Amino acid sequence: MLKLAAISLLLSACIVGEVRDFPDPDNDPADDQDPAPPQDPEPETPTGTLAITMSTTTKVGALFAPNNVVAVWIEDAAGNFVKTIDRWSQVRTQHLVAWRTAAGTADVDSVSGASRLDHATPIQIQWKLKDRNRNPVPDGVYTVRMESAEANSVSEAENNQGTFTFTSGALAETQTALASGGFTNVSLTYTPPP
Repeated sequence: MLKLAAISLLLSACIVGEVRDFPDPDNDPADDQDPAPPQDPEPETPTGTLAITMSTTTKVGALFAPNNVVAVWIEDAAGNFVKTIDRWSQVRTQHLVAWRTAAGTADVDSVSGASRLDHATPIQIQWKLKDRNRNPVPDGVYTVRMESAEANSVSEAENNQGTFTFTSGALAETQTALASGGFTNVSLTYTPPP
């Protein structure tokens, strides 16, 4: 009976529709204020682009042909590694001997997929002219290096290797119908920054 009296007393003290705001010791009123608006990130420096289209071919006597692994990377005029711009390999990456020598064994700049199943589909790549640290590269002469492997290669000579050069700067540049070291129908289209 005492419990009923206490509940009745509590209910009679409540006024319908009234909401009492009791202070919450864990809730600081300053937390309810709108935070400062987020700062706009620093605008990205516009860079040019290099679009590459190419086809691969089978090397005579290739053990796993038409399956192949491919790496494409950029070197500066002095032959220094700049960035891997695409790679198709997972399990057989160690057979991309020239690329591993240039990029190092821990390079993970760009992986497009596992081994390619054939040579029928052309490869298309776009590079935003940034190095492996995402910094824009300076204008100048750059070399596009390509390597494909279809065997358990242990030397660069066992693989197809293509080399193509272009110049980045104020002027657009297009090269078409190129071929080198087992790479055919290669086109390079450099577009300068706006």
